Amino acid sequence: MLCNIDVLDKYPVGVTHLPAVQRVISTPPQYRILIRLLGTQPRSSFYWDTANPSSTWVFTMETQSASGATPSAQQTHLPDAVTAALDYEKDSWSNGSIKTDAFYKVPDGTANHSAGTLIKVEEDANSSLYTLPPNTALSRFIYQSKSLNGNLVPVSAYVLWPMSPRNQSDGYQVVAWAHGTIGLSEECAPSHFRNLWQHFLAPFQLALQGYVVVATDYAGLGVEKDATGNHITHEYMASPAAANDVVYSVQAARQAFPQLSQSFVVVGHSQGGGAAWATAEKNALSPITGYLGAVAVSPATNVLENPDPIVTILGAAMAPGTASAFPDFRFEDIFTPEGLQTMQTLLRIEGCSAVGNNLLIRPALTGNLLQPSWKANPWVKKYNLITKSGGRRILGPLLVVHGEDDPLLKFELTVNAVNATVSLYPSSQLEFLRLPNTSHVPALTGSQRVWMDWIADRFSGLEVEPFNENSTSTAILARPASAYAPELNWFVGLATEPYQTP
Repeated sequence: MLCNIDVLDKYPVGVTHLPAVQRVISTPPQYRILIRLLGTQPRSSFYWDTANPSSTWVFTMETQSASGATPSAQQTHLPDAVTAALDYEKDSWSNGSIKTDAFYKVPDGTANHSAGTLIKVEEDANSSLYTLPPNTALSRFIYQSKSLNGNLVPVSAYVLWPMSPRNQSDGYQVVAWAHGTIGLSEECAPSHFRNLWQHFLAPFQLALQGYVVVATDYAGLGVEKDATGNHITHEYMASPAAANDVVYSVQAARQAFPQLSQSFVVVGHSQGGGAAWATAEKNALSPITGYLGAVAVSPATNVLENPDPIVTILGAAMAPGTASAFPDFRFEDIFTPEGLQTMQTLLRIEGCSAVGNNLLIRPALTGNLLQPSWKANPWVKKYNLITKSGGRRILGPLLVVHGEDDPLLKFELTVNAVNATVSLYPSSQLEFLRLPNTSHVPALTGSQRVWMDWIADRFSGLEVEPFNENSTSTAILARPASAYAPELNWFVGLATEPYQTP
C-alpha cells in the first residue's frame, strides 16, 4: 500500500480519498517529518510501500497545466528518481555547470593570499541568467578564507545590490547572509542557482529593504579546487569554518567595492544560523572590525542530539567534512555497506538537496545508512564538539529565533544552547524569540518583521541589554494557528512566457 508522505500531515489517519495516492492506513511520525525535508522541491512526492518496508522508494514529479489541472503522476523507480531530481537541479543553474563557468576557476599564484583577500571579481553578472527581483543587480567574487583547521581556502560569494541602498557616513549598509543547507558538492553554490537558493526567504527581501547583501557560498560549494589544484571539501555543519567564510567574505567585498560600509550585520538560517552564532563566538575570541551583531534563525547547535532519522542523514552529510578535518577518520567506520555506496553515489553525481533527499531518506529510515554505533566514533564526537554552538562566550548582540515545531533541528536544543550561554556568561547580549506552531523554514518568514527591525536597530546604534527576564519572548499569532500556511508549496523559477508574470 502506497503512502504519499508529502500530504500525510494534511489528512488524518485512515482517510480513504487522497489526491494521487492510495488509501493511507497509518502515518508514523518518522514519515510525517519528511514533508519538511521535501518542502523545497517542485510538486514532488515520495511513495513508501507500507506493506513492504524493504521496498524501493518511488519518486513522482507532477506537472500542472495552465488551467491548474494536475495530470496523473508519472512514477519511476529510484534510479529515475535521482535522474529527475538531478535534472531539476541542473535546470535551476544560472550558467551551466561550475566546471564550465570560468568564474569559479581560481587564478594561479593566489594560494598563499591571506584570509579576507579578494582573489577575483565579476562586478556585474548577467542578471538575465537569474530570477532576481526587478531593480536588483548581482556581482560575484572569489576570496580567501580559512577551513576548520585554519588552512587557507578560496571561496565564492555573491553581492546582491538594491536599487537604492541604505547609506550611512562611511558607505552602504551591509548584511552578510549565511544560507541554509543546499548540499555538499561544488555544484551546490547558491551563486550558481538562478534564484540564489533561498530567494524571497531572506536575501531578496534584505536587498529590497535597501541592504547590500554579501553572501558566501561556503568553502567547497562553488570553487572546486584551490590554486594548487587540490580539491576543496565542504565542511558541512562546521559552524566556525562557516563563520570564517562569512566574515572574510565581507572583508573581501569591501576591497572589491569601496562604497560599502565597514559596518555589517550577519543573518543566517539553519546551517547558516549556526554560522551566525559562531560569528558571535568568533567575535569574542578576536573582535571583528565593523561587526554589529548576528541573527541566528533555526540554528544548528548540537547536531548529534537531534532525533532520528534526521540525525542519521545529518551525520552522513557531515562525514566528508569530518574526513577533511581529521584524516584518520574513515567512512567505513560509520557507514553500512549500502550507506557507503549511497553516499559515494551522491558525491559522484554531485547532487544537491533534491538529489540528497532522494538518496539518503530510504536507507536512513531502514537503518541501512549508518552503523548503529556511529555516534560513538571518536572523530564524529570530536567534530561535533568543536563545531557546535552554545555554551561559549559571545560578544555583541545576538538574536536567536526558533520555531517550536521544528522537525529538522530540534527546538529544545536551541533552548539548551541559549541557557548554556547565558548561564556561563550572564552579560551576553542575547535575545531569544520563540515561534509557536512554526517549523524549520517558516521560522524565517514568520519572524521577518522582527529581524528586519532588529537589523535596522543595530545600524542605528541602539544597545541590546545583557540577558534578563525580558530577553526571551514568544510571538503572538494574529489568527488561529490552523489558518496559517505551514510550509512552502512554491518555488521561484524562470518565466519562459509573458503570461507567466504579473
